[in-house]
Amino acid sequence: MNIRTPRRRVGAASALVASALVLAACGGGVSDSGAAGSSATPAAFTPATSGEMTLYTWSDYFPEDLAKKFTQDTGIKLTVDYYDSNETLEAKLKASNGSGYDVVVPSDYMVQMLINENLLQKVDAAALPNGKNIEPDFLNVYFDPGRQYSTPYLYGTTGYMYDSSKTSTKLTSWADYFNPPADLGKVGTMSDQTEVVGAALRAVGGKTCDTDPAKLQAAQDLLTSFKSKVSTISSDGILDRLAAGEESGAMTWNGAGMRARAQRSTLTFVYPTEGMALWQDNFTVPIGAKNVPQALTFLNWMMDPANAAAAANFQKYNSGIAGVNDLLDADMKSAPEIVMPDGYTGAKPVEPCTNDELTNYTQIWEAFKG
Repeated sequence: MNIRTPRRRVGAASALVASALVLAACGGGVSDSGAAGSSATPAAFTPATSGEMTLYTWSDYFPEDLAKKFTQDTGIKLTVDYYDSNETLEAKLKASNGSGYDVVVPSDYMVQMLINENLLQKVDAAALPNGKNIEPDFLNVYFDPGRQYSTPYLYGTTGYMYDSSKTSTKLTSWADYFNPPADLGKVGTMSDQTEVVGAALRAVGGKTCDTDPAKLQAAQDLLTSFKSKVSTISSDGILDRLAAGEESGAMTWNGAGMRARAQRSTLTFVYPTEGMALWQDNFTVPIGAKNVPQALTFLNWMMDPANAAAAANFQKYNSGIAGVNDLLDADMKSAPEIVMPDGYTGAKPVEPCTNDELTNYTQIWEAFKG
């Protein structure tokens, strides 16, 4: 296979992602407080060589082999705990005043919200030894200009996947997802109000953080009709259920979609015509972290291209660390889940919603789940 053209396209997609994350309009966090967290970065960084730390991250989102390598390389015992949505992470940190974990992995808009809620420590990523590896376009991102509070992890998109062998209908939109053909079978969705309500709003012609009562009601009505067709509301195990054929359709992230298709070739990832969420996940240190030297050592270690690439190749996402593109597996450079279709411009960052806008989301979400 000639991978040179797909490789250029992956590079172009990376540039598109970076520019979108830099230029996205800031919607403001849910708190009016602009308080900044204390600084976690010492005047001269010295890597920790012992101790322990806890990483709190998304389900199935940090390779076990990489966790073992971190301990081998640094002498730091790493414990990994999991959550299923940005909102779960936020609630946990708010309830504990930012304690309990040493590194957490919020998405772009949630980084901004946690900063505004004074739940993150400053880490001054660029001052860390491997901070020089942050790609320039990923340094001045809209949610954390200059990377004062975060370092890049992985980025991707949220669409959905369906088994084309189960239905004669070609699905192309969020409207198709929320109104699946009868022959498709069981459909799953995420336990994530931002993703699910946001997609429903797109399907009815609305937008992120919409305040139009008609659009909000239409989204709620759509989800109400959708619920009877849903087999699971869970962000855990999406890949496994799709790969095993337990569900024939599900909202999912592009990297998880690629991994699922490797096990079931008839799965098709959809770039919805109404648009989709473009996200970047990041490493951050909560304000109440107890093992800060170990946390900073972890952040610095993960900005080494070899370590970042190990995560990217396992999870099937790209990162904002220079040198990773050259270390990506060949299959990523032509995968339909990773390489956006020519001319597709629907992938956009998700803005943080205001308190009132979040209340609308929560009301719709609770009605759907209930």
